[in-house]
Amino acid sequence: MPSPISPAKSTAEPDSQISPAVNPNDLFAYDKSKPLNLKVNTVQEIDRIKVNDISYDSPKIGRVPGYLVVPPGKGPFGGIVYAHWGQGNRSEWLSESIEMAKRGALSVMIDAPFWRPEVRSLPFANHTEAELDAFVQLVIDLRRAVDVLGEQSNVDSKRIGYVGHSLGATWGGPLAVVEKRIRMLVLLAGCSSLTDNDSFYGELQRTSVPEKEFQAYVARMEPYNPGHFLSDTGPAKVYFQWATNDMFVSRRSAKEYYEAVGGPKEEHWYVTGHEFNDGRSSEDRREWLTRELKLSRG
Repeated sequence: MPSPISPAKSTAEPDSQISPAVNPNDLFAYDKSKPLNLKVNTVQEIDRIKVNDISYDSPKIGRVPGYLVVPPGKGPFGGIVYAHWGQGNRSEWLSESIEMAKRGALSVMIDAPFWRPEVRSLPFANHTEAELDAFVQLVIDLRRAVDVLGEQSNVDSKRIGYVGHSLGATWGGPLAVVEKRIRMLVLLAGCSSLTDNDSFYGELQRTSVPEKEFQAYVARMEPYNPGHFLSDTGPAKVYFQWATNDMFVSRRSAKEYYEAVGGPKEEHWYVTGHEFNDGRSSEDRREWLTRELKLSRG
């Protein structure tokens, strides 16, 4: 299948910086008139909270699998879209979404495209076009997850938030730029660059392919670095969470992401690793979402 992403036109050498010329509103656009074809099946009920297995049509390729976690009662509820890290899947946020349901949040979490058999798997530098396609589809499928929330009559459209970890945080910033229905975001350990050697993505590519191939990868990917798109994240509020012992995201990379965001923002550091398996970051995140989404304390 040909790539939907037009080749970057540049006369620059492969290892030079390329000025951003990509419009995120074009890159992450989709046909909003297409039906979702949402399918919902209740698979579990916990304290009257329904955990539904769902799927819906992607505007790009195939069906998007996910969970829809619904609190008891009539609402109106706040809404949260969750996105997992690269080593995880939709289940990463399941337990936290149940805790947030107790506070009055209805949540959607999806699998990234590279978990789906009909989508080309996410490769590295020797398959750059497929990688770009997968990143673009992730953002579009997350926008469609906001559509899922919009179809729920018991969700307050003015109280929609987003939580993304690593992969989900890296593309959460660009998502905020193009998806203004999202009013607040929590981003855990994201990167604003796919090509910087100091980032997890850039270092992985650099060490996995010959130098010439890496430089070709940089030339192709640099215009699509998330950091180029972040000046217009407002009016959404962004709450950054960083780990002091992160093996993937350096302090310099964290600083670059934070400084690139142009809207309201704050950041907090935790003595933990990239997995964020500490209790404090989870507690702070839930309290911030509870306050910003005007939820109850359970």
